[in-house]
This record gives sequence, C-alpha cells and structure tokens, in this order.
Amino acid sequence: MKSLCLTVFLCLLAAPYALAEAESDELKALRSQVDQLTGAVRELTATVQAQQQRLDALEIEKQSASAKVDAQPTAPAVSAIPAKSRSTGTSLSALNPEIGVNADFVGQLSESSQDGEGNDKLSAREVELVFGHPIDPYSRLDVTVAFSDFEEVELEEAFITHWGLPADLRARVGRMRPKIGKASVLHRDQLDTVDEPLVVDRYLGEEGLFRTGADVSAFLPVPWEAVTHELTAGILEGGVGEGATLFGTSRRRPTLYTHLKNFWDPTDETSAELGLTYLTGSSDADASFEVHAVGVDATVKHFVTPSNPLKWQSEIFIQDRDETTNALNHPWGAYSLLDYRLNQQWAVGGRLDYVEPTDLFAASQARDADTAFGGYLTFYQSEWARWRMQYRHTDFAAGGDDDSFFVQGTVSIGVHKHALQ
Repeated sequence: MKSLCLTVFLCLLAAPYALAEAESDELKALRSQVDQLTGAVRELTATVQAQQQRLDALEIEKQSASAKVDAQPTAPAVSAIPAKSRSTGTSLSALNPEIGVNADFVGQLSESSQDGEGNDKLSAREVELVFGHPIDPYSRLDVTVAFSDFEEVELEEAFITHWGLPADLRARVGRMRPKIGKASVLHRDQLDTVDEPLVVDRYLGEEGLFRTGADVSAFLPVPWEAVTHELTAGILEGGVGEGATLFGTSRRRPTLYTHLKNFWDPTDETSAELGLTYLTGSSDADASFEVHAVGVDATVKHFVTPSNPLKWQSEIFIQDRDETTNALNHPWGAYSLLDYRLNQQWAVGGRLDYVEPTDLFAASQARDADTAFGGYLTFYQSEWARWRMQYRHTDFAAGGDDDSFFVQGTVSIGVHKHALQ
C-alpha cells in the first residue's frame, strides 16, 4: 500500500514537467512557422520595393527623354551635323523657287484662206514656264516665259510684288499684266473660251495687254462691309499688244491707267463684281495723251446647286480719240459670255462679240463692226487637265465672214501654276 502511494505521489510530481516539455515543443513549432511567414513577408516586401524602384526609374527616364525632345526638336543625327552645314542646307532648300509649266495645245480649222497664226493646224500654241518665290517677308518675284511652235520665245511677265507699304498699299514693278477689265488680265490657259474676246484682241492685243511699268493697289477704307473696293493706279510703257489698235506702237510715251474693283455677295448663292477702268495714252510718237478709253466689266456668279454654278461675264470699252483725220473718233466694243457647269466635269457656254475698228478706213467698211458668236463644250479631266471644243462664226467689218472650229487641250503641272477656270 505504501509503495502504491509513493508511486502515485511521484507521478503527480513529474506531470508538470512532462506537460511543460510538451508545451515547449508546440511553441517551438509555432515559432518556427511564424519565422517562416515573417521571412516570406520580408521577401515579398523586398520584391515590391524593387519593382516600385524600377517603375520610378522608368518614369524618370521617360520624363527626361520627353524634356530632351522639347528642348531639342531636331533628331540626334541632325544635331550631330555642324551648325554651319545645317544652316547652309536649310537656306538652299528655302531659296528654291516654285516652278510650274502650263501647256496649251490648240487645233483650228477655218474657212479663211489666209495663212494666219494658228489657222488650219494643230499647234503647241503656248507653253508657259512659270517661276515664283518670296524674296523676303515683304516682297515676291514672279516670272513667266512663253514658248510656241510658231512664235519666238517671249518674256510675258517678270515683276516684283511688295507688301508692307504705308496705308496697307501693295505695289508691283516690272513687266506684268495691268488690272484692266477681266479677260486681259488672264493668261490663255485661264480663259473660259479657246480665244480671247474680239474687243480684247482688237484693242489690247491677241493675248491681252502686258507691258513694263509699275502700279499701286489698296483696299478703300469704306465704312460699310457689304462691298469690297480695291483701287489700282499705274503707269506703263507706251504701246499695246500684238495687232492691237488702242494706242500706237511707240514705247516712248507712257500709258496711264486706273481700275476700281467692287465685289459683294448679294446672297449666299450669288456673288457679283463690277469693275471700272480708265486708260489714256498716245496713238503715235508725240507727247500728247490724245486717246482715252473707259471700260466697264461685270461678273455675276450664281450657284444653282453647290455643284452647278452659272456665270455671266461682260465687258465694254469705249474710246475717245482726238484725231480729226480718223473717221471714227468714238469706237467701242463689247462681249458677253455665259458659262454653266453641268456637273463636276462638264460645262457649256457661249459668247457674243461686237467691236468697231479704229483705223482710218472705217467709213469705207462693209459693216460697222466685227461681230461674232459661238459656243463651246468643256471637259474637266481633273484639276490640272482640261479639254474644250468650240465653234465661232465671225462677220468682218471689212466684208466677208468665217467659220472656225477649235479643239483645245490644256494641262498644268508643278508647284506654281495658274488655276484652270
């Protein structure tokens, strides 16, 4: 009995130590797990921090590259070129002129037996080589040289335009087309018909009037805004164009002219232009201004639909010739043209002409004036190519008549070119 009690007593004494030892093993296992989890968390934290640092570095590199591009817009390869060479290359490129070519091919059949210019032949009537470029921010040079298969090479235009003058004036000097009426200021490739109106051909020249001189233009400071007024005044060398009769052939006596252009839009679909021209010059080599001419031109353009414009254009020139030996002291001439755009590529039109002669034998003429009428059909192949067929019947003041048929092809290439009508 005593031994049993001693054994129980000893077990009771050892139990706490056994429990303590078992508890110590569990705590060690838990601590080990906590340490492992702590290490994993530290590794993840380090990874996140490394990734954030990498992102921050990439953002800094991006901002730095953007700042370099803003500060230096040229590419690195260009920056490596010496400044002197880079400046020279840029200057040479900027000084290259705008160059264009306008070619006008015409075939003509006529009843006339005269071997006149362009009669009964297919010809390169005119090929224009056009140069133009700004000289500086205030001026520009334009040059037009004309070639033909039956005419000599001709300098049509070579003039400087200057802006920035007082009172917003614009000046031109050189060989140019003065602002006289509507048809004379246009190159042949810009006309609505194959030929020039008879009044322009007879009074100003076969291709209109272009002479060496100077003029000044300005918009009038009027209080109203509905109408725009442009006034031009100039002085030209004497004489007229080829075959013209308005002035004499002498270049020694100058020609003076002025033109007032008035433009307004009566409606959103209609625009109107009215021009007034005055010219004075000499019919011979003396110093007097015995020839005076007044011109009136009117143009109305109405868009029947956005793609169907209708244009009516007319001009009249009336002369006052102080020549007692001339049978006609007040000859006049006019034309009226109507053009309708059928669609984007096709247009039809017609023109009437009337012009009285200015020669000494006018009283003995069979008729009072040269008169003509005709029609045309135009095909616009593109913005730079155009084809046209035209018929014209002419009754001459000297007697007789003529029927002419024209076929025309006009193309334009290059940077600087006249817009095809």
